[in-house]
Amino acid sequence: MLRLLCVFFTTLMLAPTTFAANWHTVSSQITLIEPQAKARFILPNMALIQGKACSALIDSHGDFVALEQVINQLKERLNTPLCHLIATTSETHQLTGLALLKQAFPNASVHLPKAPQLTDHTLREALDTQLDNFAKSIELSEQRLRKLSAEQQAAWPQRLALAKQRLARWQTLQSIAVTNETTAPSDLELGGVTLKISQFHGQSGYDLSVFSVQHGALFAGQSVNLLPYVRNTSWHSALYALQHDPQLDWILPAFGKPYKAEQLSVPITFLTLAQQQAAQEDARLPTTLTSLYQGLPYNQIQLTRHFSQAVKVLARKKTLNK
Repeated sequence: MLRLLCVFFTTLMLAPTTFAANWHTVSSQITLIEPQAKARFILPNMALIQGKACSALIDSHGDFVALEQVINQLKERLNTPLCHLIATTSETHQLTGLALLKQAFPNASVHLPKAPQLTDHTLREALDTQLDNFAKSIELSEQRLRKLSAEQQAAWPQRLALAKQRLARWQTLQSIAVTNETTAPSDLELGGVTLKISQFHGQSGYDLSVFSVQHGALFAGQSVNLLPYVRNTSWHSALYALQHDPQLDWILPAFGKPYKAEQLSVPITFLTLAQQQAAQEDARLPTTLTSLYQGLPYNQIQLTRHFSQAVKVLARKKTLNK
């Protein structure tokens, strides 16, 4: 998955245009930042919450070209200073974009999950790895360019020059230092809007949820995707707890559209069935899930692959714990 992301981001860097984000106004305080359809399974949703005193941005990604566009648009749209940058995941390769955001908004506080894999070293390493991959891709493109005819080469020198300019700019970035971890539930007061940040065991193992009290809105990234991608844990108990919060109205996942609180039963059922079948070492897709996901934007192949992945991971975890 990480390799696919690197290839995708580098392709965008060399392309004449990139996938500009779509901005959706939910209320005067909440704006959802959604990637274009072609990138909706690669780039996660982001959210801007604006209070009367300051604003918060939830999540980011590693497509630096698209993220620079988002930063430019943010500067035009912000009514109050951007005070908080919040990440819902502890996966380092998904946090590299924070370096760009922190450079653009140096006074903003960064809120990360408390996780053993998040250190100054691992965050710097993730950023360096991404930049190295960009540099290698530019070098490979130059090698391929020399093999093309003069007519085929015409459009590429300008693109490569722009890519090199971008890379040189990004190589000056400083990675995010782990100095402001969110270790316990905390409230962020934005001025008329209160965000409650809580840590829980979710998709990445160490995750944050962000709850907007006045809107009944929950932002929890990949942990609340309707179609879970299980890598190392099961987090259905956390989803159960969220589901029974009487204040919860709607949820923004990392991928896909916002959905109402009652639809949390979909990923909960997925994870529950995956656990049951992992115990039996049975990776077949239950007909119950096929019916449950009818009408949702996932095809049978996606559903089967995700469920098979979940069963394999959970079965392996069960074996290791024996």
